[in-house]
Amino acid sequence: MQLDLALQQLLNDSAVSDFEELLFWGRVSGNNGDYFIAIGLTFNEQFEFPSKKFYWCSSVSGMRFQQFPALNQQHLAEYNILANLPFTGNWAEIYKTVENPEEMEELRLKREEKANQEKDPLESSSDEDLESLVVKINLKEIDRLHYHVRAIENDCHIIPKGSMRLNDKHEVQRNEAYLGLS
Repeated sequence: MQLDLALQQLLNDSAVSDFEELLFWGRVSGNNGDYFIAIGLTFNEQFEFPSKKFYWCSSVSGMRFQQFPALNQQHLAEYNILANLPFTGNWAEIYKTVENPEEMEELRLKREEKANQEKDPLESSSDEDLESLVVKINLKEIDRLHYHVRAIENDCHIIPKGSMRLNDKHEVQRNEAYLGLS
């Protein structure tokens, strides 16, 4: 019942442009609580593949769906190392700390200073240390959950043959003639 209400709340709170269909994706069990995942699909104006937005909620933190944050690409190696650990159910759990408040402030000041400086358009930009401009983000359980949901979706997404079709604009849409599997 709570899950139905949470999904209905997500439908009510979302804008019309967020997605065309909302589907329950699944549940991920944790030691102290479970995560519930929903997927929003948009078919119109998407060339050959619908766009997907993933939403999550936790049984511990009030059953309110919210969109996953951007995928944390900085810890790709750690995701597979942590694959055998169970989820805790605490989305804010930090697995690896890399954020340093002093460094973050220093980086912010460097960016502001660089933005305020006038640049010679002919000057080479190869001396810039691009690594120093990367904002380091802690590895949290919500990042790990997002990575695993995407990995499962990538590896296991199936659609019955004939249930979808491409229209003249190369947009995927449901096939009205599809009556189910034989």
